[in-house]
Amino acid sequence: MEIEWKIVDEHHQEVFVEQHVRGLLWITSAGFTFWHAYPNPAVDLSPAKNLGEAKRIVEALLRSAG
Repeated sequence: MEIEWKIVDEHHQEVFVEQHVRGLLWITSAGFTFWHAYPNPAVDLSPAKNLGEAKRIVEALLRSAG
């Protein structure tokens, strides 16, 4: 499974799985939020302390939903 991230701007990054967009990661001062496309399950990013951790959580979930 190929997962790729694209920076939209300083507060948003899109994630693609096999070249299809699967969601948008929001980066705010309050933390991280992931807006996802069906059929991705909900993503709890509250444990993420930085952008790298948030991306790893999203990627692990996408791989498990695979």
